[in-house]
Amino acid sequence: MPTPIRPPPKVLLIHDGTDVEAHFQHLSDAGLTVAKAHGDDAVAAAIKLQPDIIVLDFRCDGEIMARLKSDPATRTIPVIALAELGPGGAAALDVLH
Repeated sequence: MPTPIRPPPKVLLIHDGTDVEAHFQHLSDAGLTVAKAHGDDAVAAAIKLQPDIIVLDFRCDGEIMARLKSDPATRTIPVIALAELGPGGAAALDVLH
């Protein structure tokens, strides 16, 4: 019996309005299905999309994380907080469960 083909993982990239195209492209190039949401629309997007993981721009309002983790529809989705380190550089600061 052939192994079923799994769809690529879904990633929601939540940003503060700054340019996130490089991060979006890196994730897409890695074969992930990527969607973007701006701060105010982030929780609604997460509820609708039910991504496998959320990448949260560290510059976003801390209230977004609190709302994501208090909503039953999103609280179990892992979140990676991402911060810029310099021109063209980024690092995952923490994986928050």
